[in-house]
Amino acid sequence: MQTLLIVEDEKLIRKGIAAMASRSSVHIDEIIECRNGEEAMEILKSRKIDTVFMDIRMPKMDGLELARQMETLDEKPDVVVISGYDDFNYAVEMLKHGVFDYVLKPVKRETIEELLVNLEKKQQKNITKAKKEIQLLYHQIKFMTASNMSEQDRDNAQKQYRDIYGDESYVIICAPSGEGNKEDNFQGVFLENIRGQNLFLLPVRFLEEWCRQTNIRCFGVSKAQEYFYQCSQACREAREARVDAFMKCRTMVRADECTVYEPSEGEIKEMEQFVEQFVRQISTKNRDTALKRFESMYFEARHGHRSPWDVLKMTENIQKMMSDVYQTLIPEDKKDLLKYDPPFNYENAESFMREFKNWIGQIVGCLSDEFVSDQNKRKIREAVDYIHENFYKDLNMAQVSNYVSMNYSLFSLAFKEYTGVNFVNYLKNIRIKEAKRLLAETDLKITDISHKVGYENDKHFMKIFKNICGVSPSDYRKNQVTVHSGNTRQGG
Repeated sequence: MQTLLIVEDEKLIRKGIAAMASRSSVHIDEIIECRNGEEAMEILKSRKIDTVFMDIRMPKMDGLELARQMETLDEKPDVVVISGYDDFNYAVEMLKHGVFDYVLKPVKRETIEELLVNLEKKQQKNITKAKKEIQLLYHQIKFMTASNMSEQDRDNAQKQYRDIYGDESYVIICAPSGEGNKEDNFQGVFLENIRGQNLFLLPVRFLEEWCRQTNIRCFGVSKAQEYFYQCSQACREAREARVDAFMKCRTMVRADECTVYEPSEGEIKEMEQFVEQFVRQISTKNRDTALKRFESMYFEARHGHRSPWDVLKMTENIQKMMSDVYQTLIPEDKKDLLKYDPPFNYENAESFMREFKNWIGQIVGCLSDEFVSDQNKRKIREAVDYIHENFYKDLNMAQVSNYVSMNYSLFSLAFKEYTGVNFVNYLKNIRIKEAKRLLAETDLKITDISHKVGYENDKHFMKIFKNICGVSPSDYRKNQVTVHSGNTRQGG
């Protein structure tokens, strides 16, 4: 036994129990003493304790309250109550909280010896089982993340699996993470919060009973696998089935029931463009239109007309951009509103959609349409003036957005909405317009003109010029000379 915590307000009794425990046949690495429940909870929160011997009647926090608070610990110790009160009600209440035993004072050395021996056996059994599960978990995670496994790794993993389950086939279950998703008496191996989901490895013979008894909803089940090295494939199958269950709001989907949808390049591009469009529209009068289009994409995914994976990716991109763009427009005391959970962390699409619309509503509720619109226009006008004055310098969008004290993503959206083109093209157009003037009105070399309009590399300048104007700078200049001479002859 590694640690024993003795919680007793009477010093002599506390010291006596500690002395009897230290002289027992069970080796204890460390015996810790404290006077009440408050001190005990501080210790229990700060480190792992194997066993607690405690009184009931204590100042500040009594044993009953301490037992209740210990229920919240991630790793609960084994608890023995040593009380001076032969009260049946106390004993019943303590047993409700999983107390190992309830003994009366004065406690004898033989009683302490028997308690520690029994606790040591119980804890050693738990340690042995935990070690096997940890080894299996290690291999399971390794199989999920590694792209190439050696034959020896496979053999070792299969042996670990057989040590626990024999030759049984198994499935992987993928379910939404959250409290209450790990049932008591679970017959498999539980992995909590793997990429936002809980995973369960379960022998096939337990699956039907598990499905009947579980309170978990919207989970995916892989195909049955015979060999443990197929765990990686089973995890992918379970996750795909979970996505199907999420979108269709079904309690369970098996891997062989999944709808397979391959999106076209056009659909992928459409969803990428919609991200920016949604974020731009959500703070305007078009927000209802944006939300309806967003919901329709989920409807299409639910009915097999759009890729669920791409819809989920699009949603996360919207959430991230919303958080980035509105960071500077939300009051400081409302910044927590910008925190979000990925959609797949929710039970199903319906529960996510309710929360998402509520999230959007809260953010929009902190904004004034007129304020946002006027403030953005003022800053973009200031940015446009700055670009016209400094286009010949080494200029980029980050510099200009910083100059007007505007969030980079918000600046990008607002700039395009105000000018009709993105920042890069706007800057190119200004530079090429000035280059055309210099070509027509001066005898400057093309290299010098390139530098004057902001291009250090004259070859790069000539390529951009030709892409926009359809001719090279030198041909453009010749055409201008021809046009001017023709106009002169005609006028004479």
